[in-house]
This record gives sequence, structure tokens and C-alpha cells, in this order.
Amino acid sequence: MTLQKTNNIVIFITITIILDSAGFGIIFPVLPELLEKVLQADLSTAAKYGGLLTLAYAFMQFIFAPILGIISDRYGRRRVLLLSLLGFSIDCFIMAIAHTYWLLFISRLLAGITGATFAVASAAITDITEEGNRTKYFGYLNAAFNIGFIIGPLVGGLLGEYQMTYPFYFASVLGLLNVIYGYFFFPETNHTLSSQRLTLTDFSPLQSLKSIKRFKTVAILLVVFFLLSASSHSMESTWSFYTMLEFNWSKQQVGISLTIIGIIGFLVQAYLLQFLSNKLSDQRLIYIGLLTSLSGLMLLSYCTSTIQLWIGMTLYLLGSIQQTAFQSMLSKSLDQQHQGELQGVLGSLNGVTTIIAPPVFTYGFYLFTQGDNLPYLPGVSFALSAILIIISLYLLIKYKKQ
Repeated sequence: MTLQKTNNIVIFITITIILDSAGFGIIFPVLPELLEKVLQADLSTAAKYGGLLTLAYAFMQFIFAPILGIISDRYGRRRVLLLSLLGFSIDCFIMAIAHTYWLLFISRLLAGITGATFAVASAAITDITEEGNRTKYFGYLNAAFNIGFIIGPLVGGLLGEYQMTYPFYFASVLGLLNVIYGYFFFPETNHTLSSQRLTLTDFSPLQSLKSIKRFKTVAILLVVFFLLSASSHSMESTWSFYTMLEFNWSKQQVGISLTIIGIIGFLVQAYLLQFLSNKLSDQRLIYIGLLTSLSGLMLLSYCTSTIQLWIGMTLYLLGSIQQTAFQSMLSKSLDQQHQGELQGVLGSLNGVTTIIAPPVFTYGFYLFTQGDNLPYLPGVSFALSAILIIISLYLLIKYKKQ
């Protein structure tokens, strides 16, 4: 494959990941007002129904991430990614014209299905890269995800000030433009296509999770991935509640802090990881990243000043290099014909943690800030996250000995 073709593929995949994460974040600033209008209810009621939309999105991600991965193994990455992008564009259009809650619900279901493209995009990266530079390219994917996380809420907030539907129309048009770009410049990357027909069993997410047993050589690594994925939800689930309660931050301060967090995350993935991946093995990157994240979470659990807060968060974000290195190490542990399936399993596991972890962390925050029988500990979610990382370190050491 020529360098120009490789560059075109990386550009297309990067834009796709940015659109996926931006499409998720673009609704944050305008969703409360949209739900109030559609439901003709107060903000409290809108928040309750907004939670159901999030659950629907996460559940579809859990169902379809492994399915898209398997389909891309059998029939190619190109078809799956282009059709998913088209679905993303349709989803945004439905959100723009939705006048009932059920239309919004259907839209979130579709978003969960078409948004489960990270697995296929990751598989495409494994198709075109050598093992030696794969960590670097996975870093680009995660950097793209952070860019989308920065752009999405920003675009949603700015365009939503003029008209509530503008952010959705904007995202829909961008999705269509990327479909056109991909149609002409994104070739098929999977050259080990199978003629074997898919069965109903292949479409079961539970069947995909059973691959943890079938992939016996990486079973412990998949369990570790599950724990680390669950751990990562502590920040996004309770950051705003934590900072508002403990440091009396305003909504504007919380919004600015999220932008800063997104920027730091991008810099870590786009520059720090690229530098370290040329000097250290994936395994060393994982251990360094986990220990750094653990230090940050312990600070966040018990911090008493804004300086401690930002030192803890910075350490936590610097430790995110482990996520990319871990994904790279997993991809190198299986042959090319199972890359889509593997990435699908990872997407499915991530979907499970997206359903389970946020309610656990937010409810823990609620319990430990009531001041009844339990001690006052608003940083309890970060403490729980630190425990999950300690367990992960133990399992990795056990895996290395085996």
C-alpha cells in the first residue's frame, strides 16, 4: 500500500472518530432545552428522561459494537464505516426535526448502532500498520476522540445559542461530506475476507462476550480491560457534581474545566504518547500509565484545594497512555483474521461498563455526601476507581508470570 493511500485511510478514520465523539458531545448543551420543549416539562423531569436516552445509546453500543466488528472481518471495513457514517448523518437529522420523545428515543438507538464504529476503525488501523508503530496510530485515534470531545460541546453550545436545531443539522452535513470523502478515498483495508455466512449466533452480544473464554491467551487481559474501562467512568460521572459541591464551582467553571481536560487528553495522546512509544514497550507504557493514574486518583479522592485537584487530574490524564498501549498490546496478541472481532469484544465490554459504572459512581457520591451513617467522602468515586486500577495491576503481574 502506498504512503498516499495510507495517509488517506488515516485521515478518513480520524475524521470519522472525531465525528463520532463530537456527535455524542454536541447534544450536551442543547439536550435539556430540547427535552423540556418536547416533553413540555420542567428541567428535573427532562433530566430523568434524558437518562433513559443515555441508557438506550449505551445499550445499542453494547449490542452492535461486536456485530459491526464481526461483519467487518467477513465483508470488509469500508462498507461498515461508510454505512455507519450515513446512519450518523440520518440520526442527527432526526434529532433536528424530532417533535416527540419517541422520535428522540429512536434517534438515540440509531446513534448507538452507528456510533459503534470505534471497533471497526481500530481494526482498520491494524490492517495497515506494522506492530512496531501500531501504538502510535492508536494514539492518533484516541487523540481524535479527545478532539471530538472538545469540539462537540463547543459547537453545540455556540450554534444552539442561535437555534436549538442548528448543531444537529451541522453534524448531519459533516457526516454526509465524510461519506462522500470516504467513498472516493477510503479503500478496503481488510484483505483476509471470509466467504463464511453469518449466523444468528454471530449477532448475539453475549456470544461475543463468550469470546473471552475462546481467546484463552488474552482472557486475563480482557478482564483487565473491563476493569479499566469501568474505572474511566468515575471522572465523567461525578466531576461536575464533585467540583460544584466541594469547591463551589459554577456551571461556567465546570464547562471550562472540561475543555481543559479535553485539551490535556489530546496533547497526551497526540504528542507524549508518540514520543514515549518510540522509546518504551507497550508493557512498560501500561505499568507507568497505571501507576501515574493511580497517583492522580488518590489525590482526587482526598484533595482539599484547587491546586491538589488539578495536580491529581493532570496525573490521571498523563496516565491515560496506558489505554492506548493496552489496546495495542491486545491487538498484537491475535492474528489478522480476528482483529474486528477482538475490537468488537472490546467495544461490547466498554458498552457494559457504560451501562453499569456511571450509576454506581453517582450513587456512591450520593451515599457518601449525605452525612448520615457513612463518612463524608465526595471523592469516593475516584477512590473506587483507584481500587479497580490496583486490581488491574495485580492481574497484569499475574498474567506476566504466566
